[in-house]
Parts: sequence; C-alpha cells; structure tokens
Amino acid sequence: MVTLRQLHALATLANTGSFTATADALALTQSAVSVTIKELEQQVGVELVERGRTVRLTAAGKTLCETANRVLADIHRTVAGLRSVGELQGGRIRVAVGPLTAATFFPRALALFRARHPLVAVDVLDVPVEQASQRLAADEVDVAIGSPGASPALATVLRTEPLVRDRMHAVYARGKAPPAPAGGRRMKWQALQHAEVILTDRVSGQWREVFLQLSRAGVALNAVQEVRLYSTALEMVRCGLGMTLLPAFAARHLDAAHYDVRAIEHGDTRWEVHWMMRAAAAPTAASEALREAVAEALASR
Repeated sequence: MVTLRQLHALATLANTGSFTATADALALTQSAVSVTIKELEQQVGVELVERGRTVRLTAAGKTLCETANRVLADIHRTVAGLRSVGELQGGRIRVAVGPLTAATFFPRALALFRARHPLVAVDVLDVPVEQASQRLAADEVDVAIGSPGASPALATVLRTEPLVRDRMHAVYARGKAPPAPAGGRRMKWQALQHAEVILTDRVSGQWREVFLQLSRAGVALNAVQEVRLYSTALEMVRCGLGMTLLPAFAARHLDAAHYDVRAIEHGDTRWEVHWMMRAAAAPTAASEALREAVAEALASR
C-alpha cells in the first residue's frame, strides 16, 4: 500500500532534485530516502526517478507527484481546520482596547464573537490608548486595538493592520452648533479657531497627530477643559460647557436628542485605529475570528 511517508518523500525529492537535500529536509539519512523511493516504485510497478548526477522524475513520477501534492495539501488543510475548531472549543484571548474603541464599536464585535464562539473566553483590558500597544509588546495581551504610536522600538515588535481611517467631526450640545455650511459642505478647521473646545488627553495616541497637523495648518484651538475620559467630555458638552472633537465612528454613536454633529473639512487629517499583534506571534483561530467580528461591527456602524 502506498503511504503518506512515501508520497511526502517523492514530493520533497521533486522540489529539491537531490537525495541529500531531501534527506536534510525530512531529517532522514540519504539511504532511508533512497529505500523509501525504491519501495514506492515497487508499490506502483514503474520507475519514478531517473538517477544520475542530477535526479529527475520520470513521466510516471511527475504524474504521481501531482497527485501527492494534492493529497498532502488536502491533509494539511483538514488538519489546520480541525486544529482551528479545537481552538474555538475553549481557551482564552486577551485584548487591550483604547477608551474610544471600548465605548463604540468593540462591544458590538465582542457580542458577535461570543454568540459564535461561546466557549472562548475574552479578557478585555480597556486602557489609555497609548498603553494598548505597550501591553501587547509586554505580552500582557494577545491582541490590541488602538494606535501603535510612533515608538521605533514598538514598531519592530508589532504587526499592525489599519481598521479605521476616519474624518474628524465637531460635536456640540443640541441647538448649540453653528449653522451647517450651504450645499452640504463640511466646516473648515478655521471655524473652530475661537470655539471653546473640551479636549480628551491630547498628549496621547491619535490626538498628538491631529494637533501636529492642525499646528502645521496654522489652527490653534481654544482648549477650555482637558479631561481624561470621553464620557466626561461628552457630558460637559451636553451641559453646554463647550464642544469637542470625535472621529466619525464615534460621532455616529451619539444620541441626536442631545448632540449636534458637524463634519469638518481638514485635508489629510484622519483618526486611525489599528489591529495589532506581536510580530513573532502567529494568528490563532480565536484572534482571526475576533478580527472578523471587529470588521463586521465596523461595517455595520
């Protein structure tokens, strides 16, 4: 009976063109590889390999090798699928998320994931956005969602994938927003030059990039308050103490009964959110399933 071991040896020999290289690839001796191929030839009743200074497959060998590659690939996919099913039958995944992500689309993603994979535990760590990538680099979590920051050290150990690249919006208490520009156009940043702005932790995460770009454009905001939490900023806005700024994905979560939102025209200024993993860590079935749920939650916003 033809065995997988024999088919694997033939496929490897076809790739390497050498009994010695095949032996190295399979962690066998050269004589063991030679015996395995000879046994396979005896099983099928035809010569499969032309031996000499160079090793080549015969026509029959090439035909059998094509079948061997298909069989081995099918087995690999089946095993990988079974392993993925096993991973989603239990275990735990740790996720660090920035506060704006935690308060907007991530709960929806988590609900989708739990409905599909109830046996996988998810530990959520909501932290200041600059800490999400740091916790990931320190191996305290498996996945982080937020801003990778500008640290060269982190850039070498993290693998990032953009999830969101949103425009900024101005948020006012209901009835306090300036008239919307004619023709559905966006506000200019310059319209906020003298507005009383409530900022949220401007020294961290995406805010650094936003303010650097505003500075280059000659726009200086009048910050009347600077708070740590978005919930604090939004309640201050609702009480008429000023306005604030949010990316589109967050602005869409606001209750229209309490807030007015205006889109801002601001060139290349964008708010980015990234999916982050350690560069040395391979994606797991659980992390891929959570990434899919996050993408679905964002698509439905």
